[in-house]
Amino acid sequence: MIAVLVLVSLLALFGLCLPRLLRPMPARAAPGPPPDGAAHPESMVAELDPGDEEYLAGLADELWPDDEYLELERTSDGEEESGGSGMRL
Repeated sequence: MIAVLVLVSLLALFGLCLPRLLRPMPARAAPGPPPDGAAHPESMVAELDPGDEEYLAGLADELWPDDEYLELERTSDGEEESGGSGMRL
């Protein structure tokens, strides 16, 4: 008797899910770059106002006081450049 109730319950559950299983899948948009301003509205090349630049520099110094990128490194031509991982691009 319990087996029949379980079987009827499973059939009812399957009957409720059947319309969703038979519904066609929605078409996906082709992968590509997002439309202008959609994913990254901020500009990566915009110049900051001097006050904003100073504020961000102070904030970075407070949050990352031992930042290795602030150290100067000697290059092969004797010039100094900002530090980093040592990789040359």
